[in-house]
Amino acid sequence: MLSRFPRARWVASGELLLAAVVLAVGVLGLRSAGGDLQVFVGRFHPLIVHLPIGVLLLAGIVEALSRTRRFAGAGLERLLLVIVGIGALTTIAAILTGLLLSSSGEYDAALVARHQQWGLLLGLTALLATVGAWWRIGAAARAPHTLYAASLVGALVLVTVTGHYGGSLTHGETYLTEHLPFRARQDDAARGAVDLSTTKVFATLVAPTIEARCVGCHGPARQSGKLRLDSPEAIRKGGESGAAVTPGSAAGSLIVRRIFLPTSDAKVMPPKGHPTPSHADVALLRWWIDQGASFDQVLADATVTPDVEPAIAARLGPVDFAAPAILSVRVQPGDPKAIAAARALKLRVEPLRDDSSLLVIKAPPAARGFDDAALKTLEPLATQIAWLDLGGTQVTDAGLSVLLPRLVNLWRLSLDRTAITDRALLPLEKLPRLETVNVYATQVTDAGLKPLEKLPRLRAVYAWQTQVTSAGAESLKAAARKVQVNVGAPPEPEPLMTAEGDGGKAGGGAVKKAAR
Repeated sequence: MLSRFPRARWVASGELLLAAVVLAVGVLGLRSAGGDLQVFVGRFHPLIVHLPIGVLLLAGIVEALSRTRRFAGAGLERLLLVIVGIGALTTIAAILTGLLLSSSGEYDAALVARHQQWGLLLGLTALLATVGAWWRIGAAARAPHTLYAASLVGALVLVTVTGHYGGSLTHGETYLTEHLPFRARQDDAARGAVDLSTTKVFATLVAPTIEARCVGCHGPARQSGKLRLDSPEAIRKGGESGAAVTPGSAAGSLIVRRIFLPTSDAKVMPPKGHPTPSHADVALLRWWIDQGASFDQVLADATVTPDVEPAIAARLGPVDFAAPAILSVRVQPGDPKAIAAARALKLRVEPLRDDSSLLVIKAPPAARGFDDAALKTLEPLATQIAWLDLGGTQVTDAGLSVLLPRLVNLWRLSLDRTAITDRALLPLEKLPRLETVNVYATQVTDAGLKPLEKLPRLRAVYAWQTQVTSAGAESLKAAARKVQVNVGAPPEPEPLMTAEGDGGKAGGGAVKKAAR
């Protein structure tokens, strides 16, 4: 069978193989020598790698045309020999320059190895396709045609797979899927009611930009400048040029300075030709850094400046920053029977606001006999209770120790003029939404304030006519810097405000608008 292969084609095949070997030896020699020349040649890989992709796809198109009646007998077999041969040579060139580029150490080793394996297989298949293209010219036997057709189809499949892994190295592994239609719908579904007290600034407002614009070159697949930006730990660590982020100083942060470099500067980020972050994205990044670059800060604790409000709304949907954070909490409506049972005990039960299922429960003077036994009536409403005022009632430490730990959405608590002691306040340390505590005219001491030091959102404590000392109040203020501790005057009554601001006369929602 080999005797049927013309001598001229053996010679041409040998020349092609010799050219490939010479190219390989030269490039591998550069790799062994290392240095700038290796890097210089390696950086031609992104340019060269597109040649076999285009040439092999062209071969597939021409081959398909050659099988149509219009082009049958048009001599396309010889044209295909040239096209496929160029495809094989450019594939080898791409492989060799890719080997040089991979030596930079900027890319994920596992992903590089996978890309190289598919690339080598593609090179071998393209060479077989070239041999088959030569062999089949004028050949009547079936073997050369089968070899050519199988290897050409294989090369077209392999160039797609290899190109995908190459794209993953350059743009990140989610590059192909990040804009899938169903993913966009998931993002839209997430734009619902915003819970400011649980929405983390970095994760929701900053990380998406870094992931989309930076992680492709500074992530698991590639670590340009030995910098990764795909995790809080990696961002804190920085790269070979130092820390990427300087907490509290956007202007002093490397990541911001690189963004604002002239586009002609080789160090500008993202590199020339890559999509740049929008003005809104950059504003959010700068704001986050100026806020201290915390990875755990929630939106309710951040100082939202007017310049970033539109950017936040664009990312999360409409957000009422002036409203109490508790209003963003969504819960199921309370059991009507439980609400009716509470009202039967003469408690005042109202929605926190007209459009909220959270509840305000207050004990008016008529409910002064409310005691520990009656507290069990409120247990079915534990999730809905945001504001609980049992001032002047008969509740004690024992009854509250059962109910309070269950009030996961408790925002305001008033236990003034009751028989409680420090023990009643112990469960409060596990209620992260609690902002106001009123223990006016009780037996609470400095020790009772200790659990309050762990509350991230605590803003006010009323402790007039208690055993709390000035030193105890200062200790709490030192631990929770935003809290005000009142030990010198009784708290002012907190009026109920309906959506119409009529002081609660209409019996509607309890909160209209309040400063956070």
